[in-house]
Amino acid sequence: MKKLILSATMLVSVASFAQKDELKTLKKIYAKETISEKDLETYKTASDALQNLATEESDKVYAKFYKVMYPTVVLASKGSKATVQDQMNLYSPDFIKQYGAVIDETLEFEKKSGKKIYTDELIQEKAEFKKTLSALAMSMNNTKKYKEASAIFYSLYTFDPKEEGKSLKNACILIIQAEDYKLAEKLYEEYAKSDYLNNGVTFYAVNKASGSEEEFNSKADRTQMIGLGSHEKPKDVKNITKKADVLKILALVYSQNGELEKAKSTYSEARKLAPNDQELKQGEFQIYFNSGYSFLKEDDKLVNEINNSRSDKKKYDELTLKRKEIFLKALPDLEKAYSINPSDANIKSILKLTYEIVGQPEKAKTIN
Repeated sequence: MKKLILSATMLVSVASFAQKDELKTLKKIYAKETISEKDLETYKTASDALQNLATEESDKVYAKFYKVMYPTVVLASKGSKATVQDQMNLYSPDFIKQYGAVIDETLEFEKKSGKKIYTDELIQEKAEFKKTLSALAMSMNNTKKYKEASAIFYSLYTFDPKEEGKSLKNACILIIQAEDYKLAEKLYEEYAKSDYLNNGVTFYAVNKASGSEEEFNSKADRTQMIGLGSHEKPKDVKNITKKADVLKILALVYSQNGELEKAKSTYSEARKLAPNDQELKQGEFQIYFNSGYSFLKEDDKLVNEINNSRSDKKKYDELTLKRKEIFLKALPDLEKAYSINPSDANIKSILKLTYEIVGQPEKAKTIN
């Protein structure tokens, strides 16, 4: 029994030494200026092995770090031969999200452990990567490649969701310009739920030269410009004050995509936030009016059939009942539209007719 325990201890020791060797190999290759094909092969082998060998928290953190960083090492190995397409292949949404997460996890671990192995490098790398993505997104926007620009801004958001909420907003605006309403639905849903919109703050200050109010990416940026004397009159605005506007666009997107029930509930939510917003009021009215009226689009045809069947009582009664049932289906939406805007001539006319057809003449008399 003693020998078995000793053997187990030896195995743990061997594994520990092995993973330390893997970490040394990965760290050495990662730090190289020039990376060869042989280095890539060695890096991949060491990284794969480390996934199974890592047992301590520090080893697990760096095992994940080196694994996620592998595509950047591949790109670095191409040096000056790396093309724009090579960069674009690297900047896939999934990689960028993982890349940002592993940087933050590694920074947090090094802060907790007190051992700054990559901290300074990663802080700089994170800032430079964000600048690269931002510049690429703006370039796409300037050439009217709105869908591509939206995708890159969204990637910038997923790379650093705590600091890049504005990039999610930009992604939403640009996807509308690209007229991709299915993707717009997904992005605006995420935007409406985001911490940036619900808890974030936007920082403004007035440019002394132009007299116009300008938005800053951070409070620190604004403080710097005020300190330089170029700006004054700082103002902080909670982003949630803009939520009704975001929901308004989301409701329009739902409507565009034929998702009327989602549009109705979103308008309702938005109007609770901004009950006096006339655009919201009109939008909600229109969605209910259109929804109710859609049941009646064949009414003229049905009326003609009823008039032509007067000699056939059975058919006449069946068609009359069918018409009544159609108007009953339309009634809830039409009543809701009327409650929102009782002064609209079209809704008054149609709702009055509806009440008469479904056998509620007393209600019809209340509409003037």
